[in-house]
Amino acid sequence: MKISYNSNPFRFFVIFTACLCIYFAFQKKKPAHLNISSNFEIQPNNYSPISEPILDKLPNQDEVLRLFQQWKKEHGRVYHDLEEMSKKFATFVSNLKYITETNAKRDSPNSAFLGLTNYADLSSTEFRETYMTLNTDAMDFANDDDVQDVTCSDPPSTLDWRTSGAVTPVKAQNGCGCCWAFSAVAAIEGIVAIKTGTLISLSEQELLDCVPTGSCSGGRVSDAINWVIRNKGIASRADYPYTASKGDCRASQIQNSANSSIDSRQPVQRSDRALLCAVAKQPVSVIIYAESPKFQSYKGGLFKGEDCPVDPKNVTHGMLVVGYNSLNGEDYWIVKNSHATTWGIQGYMWIKRDYNKQYGVCGINSFASYPVKN
Repeated sequence: MKISYNSNPFRFFVIFTACLCIYFAFQKKKPAHLNISSNFEIQPNNYSPISEPILDKLPNQDEVLRLFQQWKKEHGRVYHDLEEMSKKFATFVSNLKYITETNAKRDSPNSAFLGLTNYADLSSTEFRETYMTLNTDAMDFANDDDVQDVTCSDPPSTLDWRTSGAVTPVKAQNGCGCCWAFSAVAAIEGIVAIKTGTLISLSEQELLDCVPTGSCSGGRVSDAINWVIRNKGIASRADYPYTASKGDCRASQIQNSANSSIDSRQPVQRSDRALLCAVAKQPVSVIIYAESPKFQSYKGGLFKGEDCPVDPKNVTHGMLVVGYNSLNGEDYWIVKNSHATTWGIQGYMWIKRDYNKQYGVCGINSFASYPVKN
């Protein structure tokens, strides 16, 4: 049996009552100093990279329930039974409380702000176990002496490879933890477009099926790119569509996309300047620490990763740097994610560039690499 917002009136009444009970139970446990507005108060934000208000006050109980119903409808959430819906609503309320409290502490108009992303009904543990699955156990952690020094004398002051037709639309992993495949494919799509003048969406599913060390439970960007090198290319997404689950490898049955072969993979030195010079040439695959609740609920502004660990080997998520810019004097990377357009800035993230950190914010400089196509 499935329950949704459009259920019959009696069933909705039961769900409505259960949700209110959960909410009131939550309210009794809230800190005494928390200021609950009698109205749903949200303030427009002139500094937002997207035109939406910032949630910085916890709504009253009626508005919380309305938000949950609206969010479910927008994201197509359908729960199996009343018990599951009750648990998800409790998680939604907990996340909403964290979002409003965090936004209220923003110390700058440029600071990151949070919102109700497509993961608003997932606990931090559920989000981490489903999506933060990158395998770093055997990842190449190259010394600076082992990689080519990517230099540039006069890189552009701002750059966005999206405007040059080198970046495909934002994609979605869905329930599969294969960011490694999406990061690798996005980087390959970029260099192929730059070299051939044609942007083609390539197949993450082929990598998911065919890379022996990769699955929905983790993988490595380096293994994915090396597989494409050995395979002399990769299929298009249209010919080998994404299913969000690992299946049998069909590479021998499906033709590679034209001109999709690459020649090698190049790691980038662990520095802000080296990453800048690499991105000036092409979109670059990066790996960051992304297990924080701030990442899960990120909606805009400059992400500074205050709660990221120092050790770069704690990185958990593959993404793609597609450019860089500045906001009111603060430099940032433009980073493409694979969590659909309902997360972040229409699927993108602004990560602050930090010249003083060898590994960058949340380790963004630690495992950067790009595919080479001669």
